[in-house]
Amino acid sequence: MINSRKLKILIYGMGGMGSLFRRFFSLRTYTVKGFDIDKSKSEVEEEEIGNFDVIFLCVPMEEIEGAMKKISEIAERKGKDPLLVDISSVKEDVLENLRKSGFDFLSIHPMMGPDSEIGLSNIIIVEESGREEERVILREFEDAGAILSRIHPEKHDKKMAEIQGIAHFLLLGMANFLKEKFDENYIKYSSPIFFSLYKLASRIINQDWRMYLKIQENSEYMREKFIESLKELDLKLKNEDSFEEVFEGLRRVFTDAEGSTLIMDGARAARVPDGNINSLRGYIRLIDSLILRLIEKRVEAGKRIAIYKKKDGMPIEISEVEDVKLKELSSRSNLNRIILKRVFQDIMDLTKDEEYKLLGISKRLAVLGPIGSFSDDVGVKLAGSRVPLIYCSTVEEIMRLVEEDDNVYGLIPIENSVHGTVLRSIDALMRHGVEVFAETKMEIIHVLAAKRKLDLSEIEKIYSHPQAIAQCSGFINNYLPHAQLRYTSSTSDAISMLDDSSAAIVSENAAEIYNLFVLKKGIQDMENNVTRFYLVRKKGGKVEGRITCLFFGVEDKPGSLKDVLEVFSKRKINLRKLESRPSGMALGDYIFFSEVEKKLDEEDLKELRGVTTFYRVAGVFDEVNRLNL
Repeated sequence: MINSRKLKILIYGMGGMGSLFRRFFSLRTYTVKGFDIDKSKSEVEEEEIGNFDVIFLCVPMEEIEGAMKKISEIAERKGKDPLLVDISSVKEDVLENLRKSGFDFLSIHPMMGPDSEIGLSNIIIVEESGREEERVILREFEDAGAILSRIHPEKHDKKMAEIQGIAHFLLLGMANFLKEKFDENYIKYSSPIFFSLYKLASRIINQDWRMYLKIQENSEYMREKFIESLKELDLKLKNEDSFEEVFEGLRRVFTDAEGSTLIMDGARAARVPDGNINSLRGYIRLIDSLILRLIEKRVEAGKRIAIYKKKDGMPIEISEVEDVKLKELSSRSNLNRIILKRVFQDIMDLTKDEEYKLLGISKRLAVLGPIGSFSDDVGVKLAGSRVPLIYCSTVEEIMRLVEEDDNVYGLIPIENSVHGTVLRSIDALMRHGVEVFAETKMEIIHVLAAKRKLDLSEIEKIYSHPQAIAQCSGFINNYLPHAQLRYTSSTSDAISMLDDSSAAIVSENAAEIYNLFVLKKGIQDMENNVTRFYLVRKKGGKVEGRITCLFFGVEDKPGSLKDVLEVFSKRKINLRKLESRPSGMALGDYIFFSEVEKKLDEEDLKELRGVTTFYRVAGVFDEVNRLNL
């Protein structure tokens, strides 16, 4: 398995399509560089071409042979064997050269332009090598919402002659016919359909004519057939009955008119008018209407996705994925990025709100991700499904979500039976306006897992979170003293680092999710390795339970803490937990965090006020095993 995030990608040719692919993979945290014969566009020197695992050929078709020759010379000197990715529109000659080159290659035909969105674009796969790098690339396209289709290499150019050649010929024919007559009145009087065709014709005409010539050369026979068909149609249109017959026959084939108004309005919205203030206001009304209808389409698509997610038990939202989307969107504009991200965040929230309504979910549960983490296991146990779970990267992120939304609960680890209190959780609880309303426990069982069955003596490296490695240190010292330890920030990071001679310490659930081979189960040093979790919500909920947790401060003098403890002792309140934490105000200044086995009443709190400088009840709770969301 290749660690995809270590994959080094070179974009050879930094024109429109090259820039598109460079941006696409960069936003997904790959190491990506661009090379171009125009040195002002190039990020690497020519000799550095041989340092990359994958090279996208984004040069004009007539320059591909020369580019491959240069890559071959440099790669041979470097001892590298990169995967080439061909994106040409016409394949016959290009494929012949690629096959002769000796390189493994992936040949695709992206049916989109340089300024297009990859989502819902058709990427035609023409020839594959079977390399792992290839699978990584195609998976990224698919994850971004591209539609992957396959066609036999010998059929590609013929099929494109039908699909592209005729469409281009139609637009060129219209433009060529109108060129002597065309003036500004054509735009002034144009219908939405004419304006859409005009914009598409302009798009083609203002690109490299050589590519379109090659497509037209391949579609010569289809063009002749098309012209004959037009002549027959012309005769039929001269008679009412035959005209009706044509329409009725075509209606049986061309049935999908949904969204055609969006296409035409989109064409009208393509350019800000040069007219007076009234035409500019009209343009803005058009844009606002278009935005509204597109948001409605987005929400409808989200609701359909929600149905699939419920069926598969997958979460509606994963904050890490949303962050990537927001970063990608904001990077494509020079507008204020903070405001732009806020706008799209609101649109995402609107979509999620409708998805949750559809599924009958009123509350969500924020947990520490990724899927397969121990917090994920606890969240699934509580909620019965991953659908209402929100996956976060930090406790702070969980607290912010809870603090901002009455409908979001948070699950945070508070204590482990082996390693004690999770201090970052207590500190976050102290800083944020949330309250604890329940707790839950889970036994932590670690497994040693790998990509394939390995003897312990074959394992060279062990990957896992520092806490997991600490909890399994006895097993590691006894059975894997020869293995190097590699600390990771999450379960998914540990798994992504695996190769054929390494293993990861993960949960049994994570091993199953990521299709790993369990080498040894229950490798934690201590049995009954239990982690306790708090469930938190925004302040102001109904208070019930038999445990109270609170923060308090005391004067900096001998006996001040003893006075507090005597209050609990005198009132026969059992102290379950006591921790001191730096106040953050001054060196040596501490705040205490405590759990007591009673719901403190007004008399209890009144007595505490007399022996503390301040106190804050952080929650009242009982243990739960299920959560109604």
